[in-house]
Amino acid sequence: MNKKIKRSYIREILDATDENTISFAGGLPDKELFPLFELSKASKEVFKNSDCLQYSKSQGIESLREKIAQIYTDKFNFPTSKDEILITTGSQQAFDIILKSLDSNELIVERPTYIGALGAFKILNKQILGFNKIDELNTLLNENNILYTISDYQNPSTNIYSNKERKEFSKILNKKKSVLIEDGPYCFLNFKNKIKDPISKRYDNSFHLGSFSKIVAPGLRLGWIRANKNNINKLFVAKESLDLHTSSFNQMLMNEYLSSNNLFKHISKINKEYNKKMKFMAKCFKRDIPSFTFKKPKGGMFIYGSFKEDSMILAKKAIRENIAFVPGEVFYLNKKSNEARFNFTNASYKDIKIGINKLASIINSDK
Repeated sequence: MNKKIKRSYIREILDATDENTISFAGGLPDKELFPLFELSKASKEVFKNSDCLQYSKSQGIESLREKIAQIYTDKFNFPTSKDEILITTGSQQAFDIILKSLDSNELIVERPTYIGALGAFKILNKQILGFNKIDELNTLLNENNILYTISDYQNPSTNIYSNKERKEFSKILNKKKSVLIEDGPYCFLNFKNKIKDPISKRYDNSFHLGSFSKIVAPGLRLGWIRANKNNINKLFVAKESLDLHTSSFNQMLMNEYLSSNNLFKHISKINKEYNKKMKFMAKCFKRDIPSFTFKKPKGGMFIYGSFKEDSMILAKKAIRENIAFVPGEVFYLNKKSNEARFNFTNASYKDIKIGINKLASIINSDK
């Protein structure tokens, strides 16, 4: 392992927090919305079959892959078969599997981009270049590198690509022949329950990553990769070297849950509650820290904006006062930033109010 690689800033922050900390740092969903009753009921059915504790296929159990494939076919009008799905131990594992299976050493990423992806790319000693505007990809992309992008409610920026921009991405990719890794953990978290087609639908040499972490429960560590059958077959050796297969029990539990419940009715409930929390946090910022500039997101789990102060210095002061958020600097390769990311989904309304007010006091005490 490269000794220069540091732990994820966000994971370190989460480890440093305790019951007294008001945390806006992690990308944690609201645990009050976890379908506990439904999953508990499903688990009783799963435990009737001893295969839930047995080894299973590296690609994932067929019935779960069929259900995920059906989501692509029905919701994206993106015809997909079970053979085009690989189940992963969380979507995060997909980075390791894909990058270990491809020869490319250069990755092109958005500025800013997901810190977990940056960490995965760095630890594999990949060269990373960033882009701000789509037309820059005409120069940056080639058949020997990889484009990594989050199309919907980007982490951290909360940006979402329009249909026109998605077509532009696919046009450039089809011309330049790069590999596409399209990360889609938030694609269903639209406050109005509107879903956009992934870029992958228009570009065959692609890997679309999905996850149940944000829409059901992250502790199950269930994600997937959607790709054509030839690209899926390339991934088996890397997957097997990591964990042989994703948890049989968790896969069967999710499969039973999906068989007995309406996933998108549950997602609609999540979106309704997250929209309320986002608006409440936005209201608190406008009232207590009007100097913090941001645009209200239309989905996802974060508010991202800019302070007048150095956000890294402010974050260090805040954590000493038991308030946690993520400074924008950690989402860039090499750049100081006044930007910051706040997770609104995990904290209670009371903690959001107290936390933003307390952060305002910290800022005002320095003036």
